[in-house]
Amino acid sequence: METSGDLAQGDGTESPKPADSQRRAHEKVRELILLGELTPGAWVSQVELAARLELSRTPLREALRRLEAEGLIQLDFNRRLRVAPLSVDDLESMYAMRITAEPLAVRLSVPLLSDDELEAAADALHRLVEAGEQGREEEVFRYHRDFHLQLISHAETRLRGHVESLWEYSVRYIRIYQPTPRYRVSLILMSQAEHEDILAAAMKRDARLASRLVAEHLARTALTVLATVAGAHDPRSVREALRFVLEEAPPR
Repeated sequence: METSGDLAQGDGTESPKPADSQRRAHEKVRELILLGELTPGAWVSQVELAARLELSRTPLREALRRLEAEGLIQLDFNRRLRVAPLSVDDLESMYAMRITAEPLAVRLSVPLLSDDELEAAADALHRLVEAGEQGREEEVFRYHRDFHLQLISHAETRLRGHVESLWEYSVRYIRIYQPTPRYRVSLILMSQAEHEDILAAAMKRDARLASRLVAEHLARTALTVLATVAGAHDPRSVREALRFVLEEAPPR
């Protein structure tokens, strides 16, 4: 006769915990949005989304609440789901926030980076170029991300998480606004000299210079992207964010 403990164990597998189910639901839907597979501004059926991702409704609802708080979706009073639309103002604000937050994270982290961590950053740059030359877009994005996030790996957890979120949201815009994989790869590769200068400053443990170079790099990237998608737009927030950071940076 089976005991209640035997019944709980069943075939040795365990049902996923609610928190794990919610986390997986959040990750799956978030990835679809960031990759542009859920079209910005589109209305999406929660029932169809649950079926597509093989999710139950309860963890999906919790995941959608988190995504709404993150600004990636909009829920109306009938709980209908709309993917957050893209806007040039939002793109600029995102880069302005990165320009102020990421250099701070770099400045805090660089003095604490180990030789192995710096070597990992250098390896990411090498692999980025190799992947770019062979047109492997997803690897380019991954190694580019690895390089930048390695340099903030010792920043305080909340600051690091904030920068990581801004990073992923800005990539969403690049994926959707930039017309072809080849162009998106070239946008990253043309910043390789800037990446190498940032790495050189980090290897010298010059945190202030590294943070300044990161700010300038992000500003140049922002201006390039904004000029491509909205040439008449005045990127005032990007300019002011860079000016704010450079006021505290050492002269070059």
